[in-house]
Amino acid sequence: MEEAAFQDAAPAYTVPSKRSTKRFIYLIIAVIVLVLLFVLGSRFLGSSKKQAQKITPTPTVKITPTETPTPSGETSPTPSVKPTNNPVDKATGLNRAKLSVLVENGSGVAGAAGDIANVLKNLGYTISSTGNADNFDYSGVTIQVKTGSSDYLDLLKSDLSGKYTITSTSSDLSATISADALVIIGK
Repeated sequence: MEEAAFQDAAPAYTVPSKRSTKRFIYLIIAVIVLVLLFVLGSRFLGSSKKQAQKITPTPTVKITPTETPTPSGETSPTPSVKPTNNPVDKATGLNRAKLSVLVENGSGVAGAAGDIANVLKNLGYTISSTGNADNFDYSGVTIQVKTGSSDYLDLLKSDLSGKYTITSTSSDLSATISADALVIIGK
């Protein structure tokens, strides 16, 4: 009888089956994978937001003259800056109004080309256009004139050297440029 009583009693400790152990291991692995995906995903999304914040486009400003209607219905050009001096240089006899100048911003500072263009207009030069240079790494002022206008190189240099630092001058401006001279304002 003792044997029968021993067999009817329920064991105090049960050994888990192999099937429930495998399920538990799979559950742990799934949780680890989900945590890794969450961590890696948040890092990836966080780094792409940081990169997007670092990239800032540089604005480009191009000033083009327009015509404005007058009250009488006629059109007249936009008011331009009148030269404060006689455009003819007393020392050389060169007429600044006969030299067309292309002014480019090589500094990346908004409005830099417009500022130097206004200085040149006040001296009597004809400004053909303003815009951005091929890059923003220029320093000082670079002046280039076409070979046929090389007489104006020293005049341009002396006119600008009072207000700007001239770093480079040449009389080898490409014939493909529509203006007689190119002035690039740098940092």
